[in-house]
Amino acid sequence: MGLENVVEDILKSAQDKVSTIEAERDSEVMAVIEEAKRTGERITGEKIASAEETVARIRKQEMSGANLEVRRMILNTRKEVLDKTYTRSLERLRELDEKPLLRSLIRAHRGDATRVYSNRQDQPVVEELCNELLEDRLTDVAYAGNVDCIGGIVLENVDGTIRLDYTFDTIMDEVSERSMKEISTILFG
Repeated sequence: MGLENVVEDILKSAQDKVSTIEAERDSEVMAVIEEAKRTGERITGEKIASAEETVARIRKQEMSGANLEVRRMILNTRKEVLDKTYTRSLERLRELDEKPLLRSLIRAHRGDATRVYSNRQDQPVVEELCNELLEDRLTDVAYAGNVDCIGGIVLENVDGTIRLDYTFDTIMDEVSERSMKEISTILFG
């Protein structure tokens, strides 16, 4: 029976070693599984954070783009309104009885100017004014021809070195340029 006891002791010892190895293996497996879970959770957290950052960045870019587009549309609309206002102002100027204004301009520059230009439509009125002033011996201003404008006159001295542009186009351009901020504030607040 001694041999059976030895075999039994060896088997028992082997089973104890197997149990110990299995316990260590199970412990190591659990440690690896726990580490894998922690790594997986960390990676998942990083991916979620990265995705949230990407979404936030894209949302911010989209909002910036949309805001830029809205600003562009507002500016275009304002420009359209300003252009229409400018055009309407020019139309209103065409409707004016400009004869008194033209007479005043010619009289005011009678010593300086000897030639007067106007648009083709106003030519008869300007010629009449020049003739009136010649008859009254107030000046020797003569009608010199047509210029491309919606109204007003251009005065010029004898040698053409001084040219005074009182056309409505030029006056409107200067007023518009000088007053654009004020006009914009009035129209758009």
